[in-house]
Amino acid sequence: MSKYPSRNIDRAAAIVASFAWSGFFPVAPATFASAVTTLILAAIYPLGTLATALLLLVILVLGVWACGRVERFWGHDPGAAVIDEVCGMAVTLATVPITPATLVLGFLLFRFFDILKIPPGAAVERLPGGWGVMLDDVVAGLYAALGLHLLLRVWPEPRFVAWHAVVLLALVLAGILLRKPLMRRYAKPHVRPPHAKGKS
Repeated sequence: MSKYPSRNIDRAAAIVASFAWSGFFPVAPATFASAVTTLILAAIYPLGTLATALLLLVILVLGVWACGRVERFWGHDPGAAVIDEVCGMAVTLATVPITPATLVLGFLLFRFFDILKIPPGAAVERLPGGWGVMLDDVVAGLYAALGLHLLLRVWPEPRFVAWHAVVLLALVLAGILLRKPLMRRYAKPHVRPPHAKGKS
């Protein structure tokens, strides 16, 4: 099975699935893609209800198609396919006010629920083709959105102060320390970037 698409339509699917090759980021590509998406959504959200619904639908449809197609040469749910994280983050932030605090909290909540895979996340992940790849992140995004709305009920105008930075730094350090066991447990199959073709 070739890992390097040769047909134009397969190359297009690879670009979409990897979110313009961001899925080949050398460290935690799913987290990297989620962070990039958060910054992009900060620039384009909030949209009107119809525009948001259309954006989510386009990402979902393109993602299902692209992830289903790249399975032919990258295998099932490969690490380079991160369009599902893009969709999950878009769902997470679709209905909340966009502020620095909600962006950070939404990002953290989505990554938490994406890793945890609360039911039905694990079940929908087993769906065939691109549906399984995409829908488990949609489920994680819905949980993250619900969690964010609950947080905003008890903390209506979240603002970061100095001690919050300490907490976030502690979370980052914990993630670094736990990276290897987390990767063994949750990481997707690794795919080498296109320029690595032919290398051992």
